[in-house]
Amino acid sequence: MTVRGPNLRLEGSTLGPRKVSAWREAVAPFWDVRIRKEDTPEFRGRSEVYHLGNAIVGFTAASELRIERSRGLVARMGVDHIAIQMRMDGHAEVEAAGRETDLATGDIALLDLSRPLAMRSTDYRAMTLIMPRALFPEEGQGLEEAHGTILRGRTPFGTLVSDHLRSLGTNAPHFTADEARAASEATAILVGMAARTAAGADRGGRPAERAPVLLVIRRYIDAEIGSPLLSVSHLCHRFGISRSGLYRLFAPLGGVLEYIRRCRLARAYRDLVEAGPHGIRVSEIAYRYGYGSPVSFTQAFRAEFGLSPVDVRAGGSGAGPGGGAPDALPAGGWDDFYDWVLRLDV
Repeated sequence: MTVRGPNLRLEGSTLGPRKVSAWREAVAPFWDVRIRKEDTPEFRGRSEVYHLGNAIVGFTAASELRIERSRGLVARMGVDHIAIQMRMDGHAEVEAAGRETDLATGDIALLDLSRPLAMRSTDYRAMTLIMPRALFPEEGQGLEEAHGTILRGRTPFGTLVSDHLRSLGTNAPHFTADEARAASEATAILVGMAARTAAGADRGGRPAERAPVLLVIRRYIDAEIGSPLLSVSHLCHRFGISRSGLYRLFAPLGGVLEYIRRCRLARAYRDLVEAGPHGIRVSEIAYRYGYGSPVSFTQAFRAEFGLSPVDVRAGGSGAGPGGGAPDALPAGGWDDFYDWVLRLDV
């Protein structure tokens, strides 16, 4: 495995059990991987991942396998993202929303990562795009109905979308930070329309499953992040959950209070950037997000982002919320990949 700036690569010539173990660890934020015992000695896998700031683009090639997002994994990982996978070689059977659908070479699968799914695949090559739900038009409303639908590559609209995805993948390593974000936003609009089209033709008005409670609570926190009433007690009362149950749900994210703290600091960062050098006072931002004094806010802000609020308001550049722009991503390996996923910035 090598790391170069904003991308991660998992590769090498070592086959067999060690390769399988490395592969499982690398894709753990998204999938439980199952490989037949008789296939283990000859298993091959390669993945290259690019972070665009508000999206992740991955290119994968692997031997025959089965990947799954069980209800337990969905709840444990807590990501509210959409995956768009374009099959470049090979076939798969996608199991989602109570049905099984064939995914052929050239086809595009639309997958809601807040819901269970499974995929049984032949040897394959694929491009996968991971995007936060909130990046899509109307913050992804209606995408639940498209879960597990397939946009056929042989159709005119499917050809349009696949051509766009191929171009995005080709240029992902060369974008500037601003270009990467703009490309992701444009892709979200196109894929959002594709999802509506595919869902309308393929789902027949099929009702969507409810999102896991962790994701519902996270959406509520994000929407109410500036409220002084936002607390453990308030969340327990609002969602009818015990304190111990709430703590267990947020344990993979570092705890519910830590999650709220990071969300508030990220929102404060954006407010400061948008305000500019002559905008809102740092003290107003501090009190807005629950800090008792500008001093305590500044200390927490600097610890999180490596810059003071004054620096950000004046136009400084740093890590920023969500890990910052692609060329400012922290160094690391596949152990850091889950953090990449959690900190995708809309």
